[in-house]
Amino acid sequence: MTVTQQYEEELTKRARALHRDAIVIDALDVSLMNREHLEHMLEGGVTAANVTVTIEHGFHKTVDLVHDFQRVFAENADIIRPVRSVADIRAAKAEGRVGIIHGTQNATPIEGDIRLVKPLHLLGIRIIQLAYMTGNLLGDGCLEPRNAGLTVFGRRVVHELNRRGILIDLSHCGERTTLEAIEESEQPVAFTHACARSRCTHPRNKSDEAMKALAARGGVMGITSLAAFVADDWRDANLTTYLDQVEYAVQLMGIDHVGLGMDFVEFLPASFLVPARWGGVHVPTGLSGLTEFPIPYSRDVDDSRKLPNVTAGLLERGYSEADVRKVLGDNFLRLLERVWSISDSADAE
Repeated sequence: MTVTQQYEEELTKRARALHRDAIVIDALDVSLMNREHLEHMLEGGVTAANVTVTIEHGFHKTVDLVHDFQRVFAENADIIRPVRSVADIRAAKAEGRVGIIHGTQNATPIEGDIRLVKPLHLLGIRIIQLAYMTGNLLGDGCLEPRNAGLTVFGRRVVHELNRRGILIDLSHCGERTTLEAIEESEQPVAFTHACARSRCTHPRNKSDEAMKALAARGGVMGITSLAAFVADDWRDANLTTYLDQVEYAVQLMGIDHVGLGMDFVEFLPASFLVPARWGGVHVPTGLSGLTEFPIPYSRDVDDSRKLPNVTAGLLERGYSEADVRKVLGDNFLRLLERVWSISDSADAE
């Protein structure tokens, strides 16, 4: 065995052991939660994932969707469990199961009634994105050309989400909405699934200004491996360019503010790409990599089973084991612990 082969073998063993022991949080998974995908998550070492309940539905349909998910929990209780607290995430790790966090990718379940935030929290919703692609009652999404920012109602909802202990997600929000929400929120917020616009000019990606503002207020950014967000030519997206995105975020924001947010859509049908699922907007034809189906991801990090490649790649780049753990899940765990811990007294009201 050559020195190089010995080094690679030792690195692989070290990465496997670290990944197996670490808490791994995927801050966004939109996949169809069938048995096969859940097994992929388990095989990839996912401790917990923010699983999208809805993108476009109102309150009552969201209640139905959460209710329907109880069947998924019952039929797969040997490998998954619900998550409503950080203690549940730690329990999932101890039990060798995947923790499922309920989140929404739009604020449509709040409709126009701020009082609905409380029942959404009681229902188990723990992460809410303010806007998805286009404008809504709270603010503008990233494909809304007016870029008008938060509405008066949106500012009220931000504070109510803070009070109820629901993490605010700004991944799909427009630039002004993003910056205003970071400033308005009394709690740190998240980009659960995005990349740096400086490295890939897609409008869904985040500016350096937004990334630095997020970190300054204690937030965390999950880096997605969706190819169109990783590289300007999505065909160039692979593990190396994905890790370049991670490394850029670490250098700009600091190691304590970067995590994983893969945005996998495994087993979803092609109908997922219809305009209604994108906030009622046709994705501009120039944004290749989002109109192809299956939607392309970075090579070698294109489904949950490939997450150990991220661990090995970060170690190979010289990251310490402690810093790798932060990116894998400890940063999001810290953020969730801070935001979620304030909810009990509010729910009693």
